[in-house]
Order: sequence, then structure tokens, then C-alpha cells
Amino acid sequence: MEYYIDLDSGGFTMDEFQEIKLCLETLLSIISGTQALNRDIGIDIEKIVGYPYEIAKNMLSLEIMEKVETYEPRVNVESIDFKGNMEGLLIPIIHFRKSEEQG
Repeated sequence: MEYYIDLDSGGFTMDEFQEIKLCLETLLSIISGTQALNRDIGIDIEKIVGYPYEIAKNMLSLEIMEKVETYEPRVNVESIDFKGNMEGLLIPIIHFRKSEEQG
């Protein structure tokens, strides 16, 4: 899945920022069901494919928010925008900020 990450570096050390960015990139690049020890990690693209564009955008947004909340609690999804084209390709632009619970 193609995506863009916009991570606000405010509140993180440089090392934390790099680590979190790598974790987000890894999480978003995994297709759900492909990791032997954790079949839930990653994005479940199969359940989104085939839906109309607007419904697929909402489903993908929800999937991303749920997975980030579960696997990367140090950040919150602030918003998700989409680049798209007439072929129906969805490219999420995900905006993250430091989680309030992380201090």
C-alpha cells in the first residue's frame, strides 16, 4: 500500500521520532494476515477492495486509526487525507501527533 506519513516531531527526541516513524512505516506496509506470529498486525486491504471510492476511504481510515491505536500508542492519528485518481487508487496521507497519554 502506498501512503505518506506526516509525523509532528514536537515532544519527541530525535531518536524517538525516528523510531516511531519506522514503526509506523512498518505497520502501514504490512498486509494483515501475512505475519506468522501476529495475523492481526498490518492493514487489511482485502476487506476494502471493491467498495465505492468514498466508502473505501472511510473503511481504510478506520482501519489505519484502529491499527495505530493498537500497535503504536505513542501517537494519535490527527487526520487522514487522500490522494486518488480515476482508477480508484487510494493513497492516504496520514497526519500524526504525539499521544496525550505519553506526556
